[in-house]
Amino acid sequence: MSKRQELEENMDEIKNMLTYMFKSVFVHRYRDTLPEIRSICMAEIGLWMKKFHQNFLDDSYLKYIGWTLHDKVGDVRLKCLQALQPLYASEELQGKLELFTSKFKDRIVAMTLDKEYDVAVQAVRLVISILKHHRDILTDKDCEHVYELVYSSHRAVAQAAGDFLNERLFIPDDDAVAALRTKRGKKRRPNTPLIRDLVQFFIESELHEHGAYLVDSLIESNDMMKDWECMTDLLLEEPGPMEEPLDDRQETSLIEIMVCSIKQAATGEPPVGRGPTRKPVLSAKEAKQVNDDRAKLTKHLIPTLPQLLHKYLVDAEKVANLLIIPQYFDLEIYTTSRQEKNLDLLLKLIQEVPDKHSDTEVLETAAKTLELLCKEEYAIYSRCDIARSSLLDMIVNKYKEANDEYINLLDGELEPDADETFALVSSVKRVSIFYSCHNMGPCNIWDSLFSNIKHAVDGSKILPEKVGSLLLVTPT
Repeated sequence: MSKRQELEENMDEIKNMLTYMFKSVFVHRYRDTLPEIRSICMAEIGLWMKKFHQNFLDDSYLKYIGWTLHDKVGDVRLKCLQALQPLYASEELQGKLELFTSKFKDRIVAMTLDKEYDVAVQAVRLVISILKHHRDILTDKDCEHVYELVYSSHRAVAQAAGDFLNERLFIPDDDAVAALRTKRGKKRRPNTPLIRDLVQFFIESELHEHGAYLVDSLIESNDMMKDWECMTDLLLEEPGPMEEPLDDRQETSLIEIMVCSIKQAATGEPPVGRGPTRKPVLSAKEAKQVNDDRAKLTKHLIPTLPQLLHKYLVDAEKVANLLIIPQYFDLEIYTTSRQEKNLDLLLKLIQEVPDKHSDTEVLETAAKTLELLCKEEYAIYSRCDIARSSLLDMIVNKYKEANDEYINLLDGELEPDADETFALVSSVKRVSIFYSCHNMGPCNIWDSLFSNIKHAVDGSKILPEKVGSLLLVTPT
């Protein structure tokens, strides 16, 4: 009893000291002209609230932190948020923050857009804590403010917003997944509903050119971003009785997200504008992770990619994205895993692309991918080179046919129609694009190209304007 009485007297003495310090020093100095002193005040009052919460975790003290959230100096605002963070994180203390949260929640949410990035990151972290412990206080509009930050150019802010998305939207539901099966009875993977939600979020964001930013915001915190088997299943497997089929827009968005995640996983590099200006040097652990991810995605997509290309071959936007994927393969796996048959299927589909498309992006991607497949250091070189020769012959023949027909009409003083003009322009475009990646010297096309360049320059034969501009950039 004596010890207890002594302890209580000591506690009273500490309380009196701190109360005196608060009234005599804090209430005057928390508005000091020096921001360093204001920062110290906020950091210390936070410690008092955490360590001596019986007396100081009260709205009569919390209001000082709330008021100072509006301070004009970033470091002071940061110290306010850092003081609040452990209070919200404590199961014991969070219940005492309801009145403070309701009063200052709008200001904390607004600080997620703070011009000081450290403050914005800490504000997002604090909103996550509010979401965990006072979920009903945040309105849909509050959440949308944070959602948009996954597209921020600042990586730390975007990844913090990604954590918020994981807490608010992407919540696994094992019971819902257990009942999901494809039309042929295959059980869906656990990430299936989450990836569907991700696609819908991406569509509703209406920032389709920023798929790489969305992926970068989530790839380190949510394993669904590397669940390529789940993504390809959604694209290839027909939906079961309890599923809605993906519409065209959803398929396009899912393919874009998948390709962005493949690119980042296989290189370890954040998208342009999100990382350092120089190429980052990966640590040994990061390099191992990149190699493992690259091997994993290659093994899964070698047999799956031909199926995807076959399904979407006539869709320019989808096929342009899908054709990028082999650029991030570990190409040695074709040989070590005896996947030559799937390589032949891929090459056959690439050969079909120029025949079905005249879109510049599709043709450029096909030419670049074929160039990478045809590198001499790979064991698959001879197989790929034969396919390339066949493809280049087809492109040259199409050009010669279209060109001869067009020139013959001009020689006969006839006006080529729209179809004949389109055939010539598109065939010249294919030659120009593939010539930029592949040596077409042996194709005996130079005389014809040179003749048309002369026509374009001297105007002796009126060729379509686009033909002249394409020929003048063709690396003859």
